Amino acid sequence: MARKGYANLQEELSESTPIEELDRATMWIKARQDKTGSFNGPVIEKAAEKIEIFKKRVSDGEITTSGSDDVLTLALGSPEYPGRVRGVGGFVKPHSYFNLPKRRKQSVEESVRISVRKILAEERQSIIAEEKAKWDFEREQQIERERAMWEERLRKLESKVGVEEVLVESPKPVTAVNELGSATGSCSRQMEQALKVSETEATKIVKKKLDLAEEAEKLSKDNVIIDSNASKKLTSINQEKVRTVRPFMKDCQFWEEIPSTNVKSEFKLATGSVDNIVAFGTIVEVDVEATQQTIHGVPLGEENVRVSVTKVVVANALLPFPIKDEIVRVADAIGTCVAWPRSLVIPPEVVEKEQGNRKIVKKKRRDMYDDDFDHDDLDILPPKLPLPLKELCQWANRFLKNGVTIHTNLGEEIFGRPRKVAIFRRDVYAMAHMKEVSNSIIVMYMSCLYQKLQKFKMLHMIAFIDPAQTGVLGCGNPTERARSLSACYAKGKSGQIFLVPYNSGCHWMLTVVNPAEEVVHFMDPLKRRLVTGEWKTIVDNSIKIYNAQKTKKGRKIVTWKNCAGIPEQQGDKTCGFWIMHYMKDIVEDKNQEWSAKWDRKGSNMYTQDDIDEVRAEWAQYVAQFQES
Repeated sequence: MARKGYANLQEELSESTPIEELDRATMWIKARQDKTGSFNGPVIEKAAEKIEIFKKRVSDGEITTSGSDDVLTLALGSPEYPGRVRGVGGFVKPHSYFNLPKRRKQSVEESVRISVRKILAEERQSIIAEEKAKWDFEREQQIERERAMWEERLRKLESKVGVEEVLVESPKPVTAVNELGSATGSCSRQMEQALKVSETEATKIVKKKLDLAEEAEKLSKDNVIIDSNASKKLTSINQEKVRTVRPFMKDCQFWEEIPSTNVKSEFKLATGSVDNIVAFGTIVEVDVEATQQTIHGVPLGEENVRVSVTKVVVANALLPFPIKDEIVRVADAIGTCVAWPRSLVIPPEVVEKEQGNRKIVKKKRRDMYDDDFDHDDLDILPPKLPLPLKELCQWANRFLKNGVTIHTNLGEEIFGRPRKVAIFRRDVYAMAHMKEVSNSIIVMYMSCLYQKLQKFKMLHMIAFIDPAQTGVLGCGNPTERARSLSACYAKGKSGQIFLVPYNSGCHWMLTVVNPAEEVVHFMDPLKRRLVTGEWKTIVDNSIKIYNAQKTKKGRKIVTWKNCAGIPEQQGDKTCGFWIMHYMKDIVEDKNQEWSAKWDRKGSNMYTQDDIDEVRAEWAQYVAQFQES
């Protein structure tokens, strides 16, 4: 370098090398080379080799550098001098080149203040620990005393009643639900015992149990439940106020004699949509006003019913309303009562027998999810229907009757878990008449698009998330939905974007999530402003959970981008068709330039021919699973 200096050398080298590549490590090497590129000694040559090795490791992501701890410092193995910066020049100070904060002298008073804070914090933690241990001990003692009191009261009650009743573990406060049984077999035993005694004796039993419940309510609102393993749990129970009690007698309305072969007592329980049956159960009715009913300490709600799960179809399915962190899946709900949306409880078929001629009459069940009863009429089809959809409608009109469906099992490669999907007659009607689409229709089209991704060799770029894991109805609470989304991100590949259809209850929207870059694109067919509230919180939390599982420090705020240039929907119930076309455009965009195309407002629009193309693809794909 001679007397040229680092500044002049950098200006000379910038004529042949980009200025971005002339960092101080490169300048240090260039300053020690002659015109032939040789070094003045083996020590300098060895240091230059180390610099090249560390540069490669930084570019490969094996190590990270920051501030003065850069490649040159690591290669030379010594920190920077306080008065100059190596590879830059003697007139440049480290604090100005590396943007280092100025050192601030700490006074004696401030040091003492910090020490006192630490001591007080340690004392506070020790006091809290002692008080907690003392409280736990007193709570255990209280539990033992209440358990002994309840057992003594029960023994006295059984001796007065004179009827042997099997009460498992510690008693629960008596409500109308307890009188009906727990749907695990104890209900039937109580019925048989009640039928053996007279009406007067049964009424006395109920009255004494209610008296016992009133005394228990005066003593405490907390109840102790002892499980079969003798483990102890303290649960707060808000007891329901029972206005009237129906005695367990044959002349009661509940005991109306109906042959057991005439009524199927089990209801089908679904989540997400009526097609996704996850369990069977019975409805438990309570003689209390709907606004005053509670279940497990939480208001039941007028739109929900109390059900007892008897059979499980999908064990790992999430409950619509989990009970804290203890009862979350359908398999956990066996033997207890849970809340279930009334719209997702499918009633059984009722068969009535005429007493005179014993003629069996089967009632035709109304489809509760259609606005009109004839919404599955496929005899009259709209004009100019796409040919594949027209042929599917004609086939469905002949064969999709009396509950017959087009169904298939999707592998876990699409949504990260196996998925059973069924297309009903009303789904075909909705596609033909462009009515509101169900989860099953969306899932079938996503499966069709997955095959396109395979054909285009783009599976490493795009992934799908099942809408049954995201919707407002029957998909769990916000925390469960956020965890479900983060689990899908974890199963995906690095750099993938996830197409997430979301139904707010009556409207379909599309969310495209890039968890690696923490960027979310939002698409509302009504072209409303960026979504706020519950759904935005769920997506933000899902990315935070994903980063926590990856031990990655993410951004404080997730970046949301509203795609204002997307085509706007035409019609009041066509949002599902528009988000299907959005997904089609994203999948078929091999250069993935859709975000730039829809970033700003424009005149983009879908014609009826564009929507018909989606309908035809869907019908052609669904027709593969027909069974004549």
